[in-house]
Amino acid sequence: MGRLLLLVGLVLLAVACGGGSTSTVTTAVTVVETQPAPATATEQPTPTVDTTNPALTSRRFQMPSKNIGCQTGEGVLVCDILSGLNPEPKQKCELDWTGMEMERLGPAQPRCAGDTAYDQTAPVLEYGTSWQGAGFTCVSMTNGLECRNEEHHGFLLSREKWTQF
Repeated sequence: MGRLLLLVGLVLLAVACGGGSTSTVTTAVTVVETQPAPATATEQPTPTVDTTNPALTSRRFQMPSKNIGCQTGEGVLVCDILSGLNPEPKQKCELDWTGMEMERLGPAQPRCAGDTAYDQTAPVLEYGTSWQGAGFTCVSMTNGLECRNEEHHGFLLSREKWTQF
């Protein structure tokens, strides 16, 4: 705004100093207003969890949400979700899609079973902490549970979705 007033003042001064001449001075003034750049969302760093110092080492645990529970035994990790797998796997299941399972070696897979690994008396694996046992590592996060085996195969299990990797 200050530049505009200065420019108008200079134009008026130039016209006034023109003496007795009858010439007309026409000046076009373009005002460009600049807007501050929109704030960009900063990416939140992925929380790091110390998996070398697990919070729990028992054979079973449950999430703070009380929706996911896991057990291990005989070289297999089973994690069941009470709200069910979302979306349901495309494979046929004569019983219920209860959660995910994997062995110490090899890929994870959806679990079709008539029972559940969920135990309401199991210790709670608080968000931001890890569990280790029998060749598996699981990390409890507010957006779900991520588990891996010795070959780094694993899964993410949450109320909204499940994935295997």
